[in-house]
Amino acid sequence: MTWQVTCSYSQTAVGPFRSCCVCLSTFYSRTIVECPDCTCGACPARTSTAPQCQDAEIRCTGHMCPIRVHWHVKKRYTEYWRVKLSINNFNRFKNFTDWNLVFQHPSLQELTQVLSFAYEPLVQRGTINDTGLFWGLPSFNQMLPQDGTVQTEVLLRKGKDFSFSGGWALPRKIYFDGSECTMPPPDDFPQLPSSSPVQRFSGGHRWLASGAVLVLGLLLT
Repeated sequence: MTWQVTCSYSQTAVGPFRSCCVCLSTFYSRTIVECPDCTCGACPARTSTAPQCQDAEIRCTGHMCPIRVHWHVKKRYTEYWRVKLSINNFNRFKNFTDWNLVFQHPSLQELTQVLSFAYEPLVQRGTINDTGLFWGLPSFNQMLPQDGTVQTEVLLRKGKDFSFSGGWALPRKIYFDGSECTMPPPDDFPQLPSSSPVQRFSGGHRWLASGAVLVLGLLLT
């Protein structure tokens, strides 16, 4: 006798709200894209200074999530780029022991170094690896403490598809302890700075200057 078991995750069965969210930032933009408001529960009351919350268990934030994952594109090099990952526990009374983090990104097959976290490829199809599993090191950061943070930095090689434009350097999906974290909408992603007005204006000035030189040359001949 043989049988097959299929397991699936249902957010509807777990509850109406997510339990984690994602914050995004980059070295090339001053914009810090916070978690969407009300992601993990009822919105706190707004005042002119700060949100006001009734729940004493979770730190008062606009998103009200117990877990926030901050993805920061930290630096670029000639052949590599670096990402800093921070996992913030906003629950004041709960520790997360043996936590794990999964994220999806097409550049994971170019990963060369992970600091402070253990890592294992999770889904690998031939030479393609776009999903990685991360967890804490024993006696170091295996436990995410209440109202605390654990951090890592990952170094990735610039592959043939590498780009900072269009949000390519940002994660596709992130999961904490098996639960999918809510991402900000793509329209809010940090953007590469456009060409400055000074540069565009100076280009026009160069065209005018060359025209003036030509006219002056004709007058002097």
